[in-house]
Formats: sequence, C-alpha cells, structure tokens
Amino acid sequence: MKYRLLALDLDGTSVADGQPPTPRVRQAVLAAEAAGCHVILATGRSFVSASRFIAAFGLHTPVICFQGAMVKEATGAQATLLVEPVPLGPLDEVIALAEARGLELTLYSQHHTYVARMTHSEAFYDLWFGLPIRHAPDLWTARRMLEAEEGPIIKGLFIGEPAENDRLMAELETRFAGRLTVVRSHRLFAEVLAPQASKGNALAFLAERFGVPREQVIACGDSGNDISMVQWAGLGVAMTNAMPDVFPVADWVAPSVHEDGVATVIERFILNNGHV
Repeated sequence: MKYRLLALDLDGTSVADGQPPTPRVRQAVLAAEAAGCHVILATGRSFVSASRFIAAFGLHTPVICFQGAMVKEATGAQATLLVEPVPLGPLDEVIALAEARGLELTLYSQHHTYVARMTHSEAFYDLWFGLPIRHAPDLWTARRMLEAEEGPIIKGLFIGEPAENDRLMAELETRFAGRLTVVRSHRLFAEVLAPQASKGNALAFLAERFGVPREQVIACGDSGNDISMVQWAGLGVAMTNAMPDVFPVADWVAPSVHEDGVATVIERFILNNGHV
C-alpha cells in the first residue's frame, strides 16, 4: 500500500512536552514529503500556537487545529479552510456548570485565551496554549468580551486534576450527547467543541481536498481527541504512551514519543512500504 497522506498529532505523538521535534522525527517527516506523502499536523492547539511547530517541521501543508474545529493554510494568506464554532446554547450550560462548581474553564477565540481564574503559572498556559491571555472577572463576562472583540468561540477547555476530569468527562458526554463534542486531550484537560468538530472530520475534509482515498491515509495519536482520526484513517496508529482508549481503535502500535515513534511509522509504512 502506498500511503499518500499522514496526519500527526503534536503533543505526546510527534513532539514531547511541548518541545520541538527531534532531528530524527523532523528528517523522517521531510523524507515522507519527498516520497510524495502529504504530512499534516492535527492538534488541539490554536493555529498561533501550532505555528512554531509548523516551522520546526518545515511544513507548508494545511494544519488541523482546535481539535478539528478549524483548518487553516500554513503559508501565504493563511486562509481559513474550515471553522466550526461552539453553539452558544450548550456553551451557556457549560459556563453555568463551571461557575456553579468553581471549575477552571478557558474560552478560546482564534487569537486569544479568555480566563476568569488561573490555577497554574503563566508559563504553563504559554507552554500548552500559546495564546495571549485576556482576563475577566467571571466566565459570563469572558464570553461577552470574546464575542464583542473577536467573534466566534472556537472551544472551551476545562483544566483540572486527572480524577476530577475523569468524572467531568463522563458527565459532559452524557449531558451534551449530540449537542457538543467532548474530548479528553490530556490528563489535565477536558474540552468541548461544536458537535461536528473532530480531528477525524477535519482529516476527511483534507483527504478529499488532496484527492487521497481513505485507505491511503495514516493517522497517529495518543489521546482521546485523536480517536476519531485514528479510527477514520486507513491505517490508524496509537503510540505506546497513548491513553488506554486509543488502543482499541488503532491498527498498529508505534514506539513511544520518547522513542521517536513517528519516525518509525514513516520509515516502516511510507519509506519501506510496510516492510520492516
């Protein structure tokens, strides 16, 4: 099988701990492109935050960002190809829940993070989200500020301890079934997006745009937010360090991000046509 499109999650898959790609991974990505495979990044990060990784990889292909709620061209005018804002009715219910329980919920425009409370250092928010922060006295004010200043709300993200997020995810999935997409992007993060927003749908959109059939697509991921694209791709790959719920939908398990697992995927399935 000749694979012509490779989708790579960032954190925990192709890069570790918000750091740039290793030389081996970067060289493998460039070799995949030279072999005629489109390589795209698919991340929960904003486009602004993803831009430094796009540059570090040396990519010029469109990027899937905000968990698939947005697809943008990486170069030129950086045109937005797809955007799925969060519907305001369900979002208001999410805000009410967060306010009632004192949960940390951040709201996102394309260019800023809006917060009412911060439980971590500025460096934490910069590492993981990479957007300038705008402060508000409460989440309702943050919502009004975001809409007035920038327009569509792209996503909401809860920051909490892993056990707290386990319980929250179960509640959100039940309460907002069919009305919001709810994903676990990290042990500390639970996110809400438009019901049709997912990395899988965004990947299908780009595959059609590139004229690549599903069976010639590889997708690599490690977290709950990657399940949709790992499941959709012709070859879905879970990293060894992936969350448990990714493995059942994967066709192959790669070495961990700390072992340059993405490079192994490229070397085996793209450069050597599936041969060891």
